[in-house]
Amino acid sequence: MQTERLTSTIYLAIVLLLLYLFYKIMSPFLITIAWAMVMSITFYPLYGLFLRYIKRAWAASLVTLMVILIVIFGPVSFIISSLAGEITGLYSSIEERGIETITNIQSYPFLQKLIEKVSSYDMLQGVNFQESIVSTLKTIGEYVVGHVSDVFTNAFVLVFNFIMMCLTIYYFLKDGEALIEYLKILLPFSEKQKTRLVGRVKETVVAAVYGQLAVGVAQGVLGGVAFWVLGISSPVFWGSVMAISSFIPVLGPFLIWGPASLILVLTGSYLKGIGLFLFSALIISSVDNVLKPLIIGGKTNLHTLLVFFSVIGGIQFLGFLGFILGPLIAALCLSLFEMYSEEA
Repeated sequence: MQTERLTSTIYLAIVLLLLYLFYKIMSPFLITIAWAMVMSITFYPLYGLFLRYIKRAWAASLVTLMVILIVIFGPVSFIISSLAGEITGLYSSIEERGIETITNIQSYPFLQKLIEKVSSYDMLQGVNFQESIVSTLKTIGEYVVGHVSDVFTNAFVLVFNFIMMCLTIYYFLKDGEALIEYLKILLPFSEKQKTRLVGRVKETVVAAVYGQLAVGVAQGVLGGVAFWVLGISSPVFWGSVMAISSFIPVLGPFLIWGPASLILVLTGSYLKGIGLFLFSALIISSVDNVLKPLIIGGKTNLHTLLVFFSVIGGIQFLGFLGFILGPLIAALCLSLFEMYSEEA
């Protein structure tokens, strides 16, 4: 009896050690694998359509991968490079014409009164607000430009992870069915429960992606209409850029309407700049917190409040990928509780 217990303990220790070593080996690639899984599930119906006509799994997977690169990563790469150029140009403009710009802004009556009021305090006498503001703007510009350069410095790591993700997507599409069947064998549930869990994963991932697409379209349309009403040139283009930038975590469309509001104020269009800022901050930014929970909750049978917390918490814990994995983890937990209650 003691020998069997010792054998079981040693076996368990070996399994745990191997699992830990396996995790350490795979941990640098977990985010890459997770993104590949999301892309594969989202575009798997397209892969099935290609496979119906091409009849070769490797060829259908390769064609689907090319579509993914064209549809998603092409526009995103263009937007990121364009924004980097715009940020660099804004920093150069501030550096060259900072004093002149701030002087023009200070000519606005409301700001003149505000600066005079603030300057009247004894502790702030002798402070040059022009130089302080310009210095602050230059510091912000240097910080942004410095971090943009960090991205290019780590270009090798980014390219390597990108190639690994593409390779993983290819094999997930090509061998996805076999992989799912193997994972189902490992799960200690009945066939009905295994099928339910796999279906829940697919539904949640697709709902999260579609929810983000709906948010992007809504924010792009609202942003484009706002630009058109305010007379800003190329509203359709900038609306499209906002829709794509909605996939960028935390900042999203702010990368477009934020600088646009600032430029309007700097060029003397104070009401337009303030109006655009308020409309974007109150309406465009709130779309993300309204549409996404409704769409994800409707397709996954999750309560809207639970979806909201799982999305926000997932982003805080896992970064941008959390908007998908947060609701997915919540949905799987509920499924496991439901299966347990059915068995009890």
